[in-house]
Amino acid sequence: MDFSLIIDNQTGTADMSFDQCTNLLNNVWLSLTVIQGTWFHRPTFGMPRRERLKNTPQTARLIRQDCLQALQWLLDTGRATNIEVLTERDRSQDLNRLKIAVQVQQADGRSISFTTFREVV
Repeated sequence: MDFSLIIDNQTGTADMSFDQCTNLLNNVWLSLTVIQGTWFHRPTFGMPRRERLKNTPQTARLIRQDCLQALQWLLDTGRATNIEVLTERDRSQDLNRLKIAVQVQQADGRSISFTTFREVV
């Protein structure tokens, strides 16, 4: 049985609840927070390690591609039918972060949204 995660969008941390997970939010969160090469079963799972990225349009495009690559397995396995990732340079509130907004269309037609931030310099 999959347990649902309670994700704090401010800090990016997650706590396990005892509710049953009924969507792909756990999969999206894990795919975007696990550093590639650290997952014991599949070394290609997760996001590539990127150190000290600058807050530029090129970095936003690079992180968007990394997110799409990390989530590709959901499409390959048929669990999702469409994934959209938008990255936005947060120049007004915090110059040291990049906003990442993910929209996933599940195979059953439901849609889930996930927003997180990536530290940049």
